[in-house]
Amino acid sequence: MARALAFLVLLGCGQDQCEQLCSSTATELDACLDEWPADWSDLDASGASQFSRFCDDQWSEVRNDLEPRELDDALDQCEETNDTLTTLSSDGESCDVLRALYLE
Repeated sequence: MARALAFLVLLGCGQDQCEQLCSSTATELDACLDEWPADWSDLDASGASQFSRFCDDQWSEVRNDLEPRELDDALDQCEETNDTLTTLSSDGESCDVLRALYLE
């Protein structure tokens, strides 16, 4: 019983979908920046880890103000966006989309 409870607690401590999106976006941007005439300073960060941390911090601020229903909706939207980013990446289109979102 104690092991099952510990396992459930550990599951609850993982990244939520929006934190995962922050991490995935930072990873994709890091790969894209090699192709762009830009660097992390253009994104107000020193690197992928700082970008992800800033994103996580912004999400934490927003998350604290959400009602439970709104939080569920936001997490669903982050999950859908993460799935879209994965698809775009596998299709070789993520850099074009991210460039339009972050640099133009």
